[in-house]
Amino acid sequence: MQQSRAGYAVNSSAATWFVTIDLPASGIAMDDVTFCERIIDEAGVAAIPISAFYPADPVTHLVRLCFSKADEVLDQAVARLAAFRSSLA
Repeated sequence: MQQSRAGYAVNSSAATWFVTIDLPASGIAMDDVTFCERIIDEAGVAAIPISAFYPADPVTHLVRLCFSKADEVLDQAVARLAAFRSSLA
């Protein structure tokens, strides 16, 4: 697990366009759907709740972000995610 520059604990991955945030490891006490809804409303960043991929007994503590965007867009998203993270403290 790595710490992102926005303050989130992210799972290590290779050869992918996605990064996975571990909410409890990031100190965030909410489920994946709630987190995804809040960052859309409060930070203007979209993420995918991992529970959406499970038909039964879903994993609810992970969210997935896609980073197949221009660097400028990603820099803005990181800043917004960092501000959102700070607002939770």
